[in-house]
Amino acid sequence: MRAWHGVLDTLIRERRGALVGYAYVLCGDRAAAEDLVHDAIIRTFSRARRLDEIHRAEGYVRRAILTQFLNGRKSEAIWRAKQPLLVDRDAEPADAHAGEHEEMVAALRALPPRQCACVVLRHYEDLSTEETARRLGVSVGSVKRYLHDALETLRAALGEVGGADVEDDIVPVVAPRRGGA
Repeated sequence: MRAWHGVLDTLIRERRGALVGYAYVLCGDRAAAEDLVHDAIIRTFSRARRLDEIHRAEGYVRRAILTQFLNGRKSEAIWRAKQPLLVDRDAEPADAHAGEHEEMVAALRALPPRQCACVVLRHYEDLSTEETARRLGVSVGSVKRYLHDALETLRAALGEVGGADVEDDIVPVVAPRRGGA
């Protein structure tokens, strides 16, 4: 048996729930999250790479989930527009907090993919701004801009969100005055 077989077994047995939770926060749908995780695991372990350590393998799978989410968001929107609605979205929530949860998921889903990814990586995964930028392959300034725009949109949709540390990541930009005093 290859070394990665044990890592795959451990990853599925011990970390699958966390991976599905991560994917769920990105996409807002349990079935889609399960699919993202399944596809990411297959993509990660079907390529020839040395995955003999669980944390390294989980990092690859999380990156694959994020990449698939970003790439699939547009095609998913097209597919949903063409598919007839199968779920009664006006049904009453099962518990008192379900409505709040649904509002947050809907607000996250309304964000552009990169803004949603920044919010999830920064506030759900608790990554630094620099690490978020590295994961997404963009500049730190871009992450700050995505976060700023996303939080403004979320505030408009939901009211006040986040804590004081959210504002610490946003650097005010002051444009120099032109043409005199």
